[in-house]
Amino acid sequence: MFSSLRLYFSPFVKKNEELRLLQIFKPLYLVLSFLGLIPCSLDLPQGNVDCIILHKSAFKHSCSAFLTLLIVYVFFGLHVYEVLTSHEENILADDKMAKANYIIELVTQFTFCNATYFCVFRYKEIYVSILKEITRSWDDLPYVNRGIILGHLRVKVNCGVIGTICLILLTLTAVTYAGSSSLWKRILITMSFNLPEMIQFILVAFYYVFVLMVVALLKNIEDHCRMFMKARRSIKNCSKVVLGRIPITLSQMQCVYVKALRVKRQINVVFQAPIMFSLLQCFHTMVSESYDICQGLLYQDNFTTHNLVECSYWVLLQMLKIYALARSGSLLKLEALKIGRTIHNIRSDDEEIKLLVEIQHFSTLMAFQSTEITIFGYFPLEAPLMFNMVAAAAMYLIILVQFAKAH
Repeated sequence: MFSSLRLYFSPFVKKNEELRLLQIFKPLYLVLSFLGLIPCSLDLPQGNVDCIILHKSAFKHSCSAFLTLLIVYVFFGLHVYEVLTSHEENILADDKMAKANYIIELVTQFTFCNATYFCVFRYKEIYVSILKEITRSWDDLPYVNRGIILGHLRVKVNCGVIGTICLILLTLTAVTYAGSSSLWKRILITMSFNLPEMIQFILVAFYYVFVLMVVALLKNIEDHCRMFMKARRSIKNCSKVVLGRIPITLSQMQCVYVKALRVKRQINVVFQAPIMFSLLQCFHTMVSESYDICQGLLYQDNFTTHNLVECSYWVLLQMLKIYALARSGSLLKLEALKIGRTIHNIRSDDEEIKLLVEIQHFSTLMAFQSTEITIFGYFPLEAPLMFNMVAAAAMYLIILVQFAKAH
């Protein structure tokens, strides 16, 4: 058992191990199926076999999604009613701004869940198309040691992504149930805050793993470009007989690159609406929780250490989501730049017009095929997103604190 578990988290793929790209997706797929965040069941066999879609299982996934949404709806209504009718001595009763922020935060979580499940079933054909396109594009370039790419991807998904989700679930539960609130209040927070928050993290993980798969495709293209470049150098130094050792042409690599970017555009279409609502919720939560910290530390005597830890933890969760979204776009752009540099280093003589034209065509295509993932074309998910969100939240926090002080 220990050896199989070690293999599951190992970055090294053995020669007799038939690891497939979609096999790495399986742990996250089980979590998505439980919450109904994927429209149908998939059979992910080993070996050179495409994924099999089990269309008859769509009803089971629809029931999972309906049950999850029903829980969110019921506890959203109960929680709003509790906030509006409760007369207990707490921070919300003393500060109308804090109460308004609390209700708005509930609404943003509720809106995100609606948008997410709507997009899951609206774009169910695109989900299937993405998985099939990734599998086929991966098999189009099989001539280098792809085990290194798959091994590192397996570690990122199983240890990084799945491990982070488990850690967040444990710490979020511990922070919620460590306070002095009543049991009913904790249940309300769990079902109307913690559950939508975990759905957000799982959706961001779903998007992030898809992006990592596209990055793996681009990495595979770069490795083939390097193999092609080394073969060209050996041709220059030896004889024309080495030409037979180049199994892949630039045109084939370009074709796979076009498919990878087509997958990227499909990912953009499927996830841009949920990510937009997730970023809206992240921004509001960072501002409102930071506002609660300022108000509690400066003006309230009943602001406990647990309140400080809980508010700070929620701010940290939002920054973690923004970081994952920003890093995804940076990874795509970085891998595309590596391919471009490798292509420009391929040597070609003036007599080899065909090769020269292929290099120029590939470079031109890369210049006009953008690797950016944008939110409805308004802003890209790249590294500056983190700075822009934090800076904007800090500015609005200063305004809110000054407004509260004036009143």
